[in-house]
Amino acid sequence: MRKARDLVKSVPRSFSTARSPTPAQMDPSDRYCYNPVLRWNPQVEAYFSKAYGPHHFSRISQALARPSCYSCIRVNTLKSTSDAVIEKLLAIIQETELGNTVDGMHLSESNATAKIDMGGNLKSSLREYNNHLNLDEQKKVAFGNFEQLDSQKKSLETGSISKCQLPGLDYVVFVRGSGPHTIEYGYEIDKPPKEVIVSRKCAEAVLRGAQVYVPGVLACSSHVEKGDVVAVSVAVEQPGTDGGWGVGITRGTVLQGQQTDPYHFERNALYIGQGATMMSRAGIFRASGGIAVDMNNRVFKLPSFHDVLEGEIFLQNLPSIVTAHALDPQQDERILDMCAAPGGKTTAIAILMKDQGEVIAVDRSHNKVMDIQKLAAEMGLHCITTYKLDALKAVCRSNESNDMTTPSCRKDTEGVTLQSSDSPRLQMEKNQCSTEAFAADFACQENVINGEGNQSTYTSKADIRKNIRRMRNGPGRNQGMGGRVEKSKGFSPNSFDRVLLDAPCSALGLRPRLFAGEETIESLRNHARYQRRMFDQAVQLVRPGGVIVYSTCTINPGENEALVRYALDTYKFLSLASQHPRAGGPGLVGCFQFSDGYTEEWLRPGEEELVQRFDPSSPLDTIGFFIAKFNVGPKDA
Repeated sequence: MRKARDLVKSVPRSFSTARSPTPAQMDPSDRYCYNPVLRWNPQVEAYFSKAYGPHHFSRISQALARPSCYSCIRVNTLKSTSDAVIEKLLAIIQETELGNTVDGMHLSESNATAKIDMGGNLKSSLREYNNHLNLDEQKKVAFGNFEQLDSQKKSLETGSISKCQLPGLDYVVFVRGSGPHTIEYGYEIDKPPKEVIVSRKCAEAVLRGAQVYVPGVLACSSHVEKGDVVAVSVAVEQPGTDGGWGVGITRGTVLQGQQTDPYHFERNALYIGQGATMMSRAGIFRASGGIAVDMNNRVFKLPSFHDVLEGEIFLQNLPSIVTAHALDPQQDERILDMCAAPGGKTTAIAILMKDQGEVIAVDRSHNKVMDIQKLAAEMGLHCITTYKLDALKAVCRSNESNDMTTPSCRKDTEGVTLQSSDSPRLQMEKNQCSTEAFAADFACQENVINGEGNQSTYTSKADIRKNIRRMRNGPGRNQGMGGRVEKSKGFSPNSFDRVLLDAPCSALGLRPRLFAGEETIESLRNHARYQRRMFDQAVQLVRPGGVIVYSTCTINPGENEALVRYALDTYKFLSLASQHPRAGGPGLVGCFQFSDGYTEEWLRPGEEELVQRFDPSSPLDTIGFFIAKFNVGPKDA
């Protein structure tokens, strides 16, 4: 087995110090396009290259920098059916003109129905592709017409709708997007297009279908008026002289379209689309919120289902849905979701149980607990009980209760407030939506509530930062319309039939991601230590004969396969269990030796087929994700 040092033979391409070409040397099509190179810490890049192989990791990096080509929708089968939802979504798509004209074809009722039924030839192509790769037959089952195979991209139209073809997941619906698209930005020699630079987080949200909100704008061309067409590019963090990362742009900077503009060369191939300004340049940097640019010409076009069919559907990543199935919850069981926010997996579990039994959902944030309650109420679920509880303290200490038969050792009730009574937005689980966009939404809602929606008011930068913090951390206890959440001191050992630990992680599987340089080897190892402590709690809480499912949204084997190795070596009564349905690929076998001599062990031969690893670069086109399922034997053995 090769050592990591053998892999670090040159500076990674993403950290190349070669001088960028001048405008005279560069073709405008090379600048005004979207072709990002994801930056990694060099040691982390060497680590992942060892785990996956350099070429495979390069493909993963390319996939992470782009959004999935479809939206995945979970239907609430207690309220509706996939057929009914498809019919409603088709009507919505037609009304909003999301799919009225696709490659010159009108989205009529007849060809819309044909899109739902299509997929035979596509599945045949995927079968040949999988045979070429010698994949296991179980992994050859893909989901209808949403495989990201190059030969199929042009045959799939924006707005196509299909049921998932995986066994048992026919209540999952896919809505196809499109991209990347080539956009004509109107570049002329010595006359570059008017332009807006947005922050990296704002750009990631735009790539998922969001608009450009005011707090996300960093710089803008001079003389931009309302209604002007502007090119939108992104400023990604760059290495600083202090060894850290940052964006050295003062908000409000005027762009001249010259090489002297901030991040002029660094923004090459980082143009995410074109739009019409909703306010002038002066208005953008004076307003505290609202839409700054209406993105009407995007590199990636994904259907938006904001506040659509609330209670009937939930926008969720496919691996997260598979995770709930892997847990295999049964009616009348008692199940714990240890890190439950925002509640997607919690509600998926409750629906699989047909709302019969008890699902305990905990999170350490009282505002996130309230969000879970709101989602459960919106979906009409009654078997979910929520508590505010740190998963690291999930096991009740014996001296805190006289009655250890009580499932929840001690509970207090704490007043919690909500910002509004609106239903939670459909969101991809753990999808880190732009803080700037949320802050803008919040500021806009406040103006409407205060009757100031149509007034032009100035908000200080301090207030903007305050709104951003409030949207990131949730509203405070004194800001709201009421609501209560119960606090728990933990639960008795062996008091749950099944436990789901969807652990907080480095989130290096989420996409689109335009920057990953902040993670270091040490930070990745710290994530793993934190997760082991949580897993220790889960092992104590599940009864003998029960089940633990562990999942993350990261590609880091130290948080995935290494956790499995720790679990099996530490708790001899645990064993890996097969999962159904099986949509992901096998886990990683082997180990990695760090420079300090520590050897991180992963899976051993024969164990890799018992876990599911979702590869962002695979035809399934999902986020990076990992699932492991453990059967719990007699603990006194």
